Amino acid sequence: MVGDFASGTAVYVMMDAIRRAQGEALEALGFGPRECPSRSLVSGRRWRLRDYGKSGGAPSLVIVAAPIKRPYIWDLAPEVSAVRYCLAQGFRVFLVEWIPPSMSDRGGGLKAYADDGIGEAVRIVSTETGGAKPFLIGHSLGGTLAAVHAAMHPHRLAGLVLLGTPLCFAPGSSRFRDALVSMAGPLAWNADPVQGSLVSQLSALASPGTFVRSRIEDAACG
Repeated sequence: MVGDFASGTAVYVMMDAIRRAQGEALEALGFGPRECPSRSLVSGRRWRLRDYGKSGGAPSLVIVAAPIKRPYIWDLAPEVSAVRYCLAQGFRVFLVEWIPPSMSDRGGGLKAYADDGIGEAVRIVSTETGGAKPFLIGHSLGGTLAAVHAAMHPHRLAGLVLLGTPLCFAPGSSRFRDALVSMAGPLAWNADPVQGSLVSQLSALASPGTFVRSRIEDAACG
């Protein structure tokens, strides 16, 4: 199995392209996200910062989107929108959106994202809101990056919220982590970038209850 996964990179590249094409087709037919209005406040090398407004001394909240997911997962439609909910609770909402790296700009590691990217966004938000410390909230890999930044610079933040965030990566720290690594093999994980379809398939095999059965149950109940 290791050899099959490690040598099938081209297959997963094609699967990712098909998934993107399906999403673009659905959006063209009117089934895309209906996001809350925002403005691009500033852009960096690997990120841009969205500002959803609401001023007047409101506490600020910086959402850190996951690099491997589209940021509209936080704002799919008016009735299912974490962004709109936070605005309704009185927060001034910002969102860090990651820009896919070019072929000449691969790598950079956690520091480039957790320290340079989030750090600059937090600094700008603090300046924009009169020096107030923002709350930082992240989901999935975005939560991991938010946690790394908070651990390095806790004095910059008013608080930290993590949702479905992996924090343990050392061998033996997580059965799920060890299962993914053993199934894919080192060649797959050394690819740059690791294909999203590969991660999805391995996750489903490692924990079918979480990534397959629970989604079917949600669909049946919905």
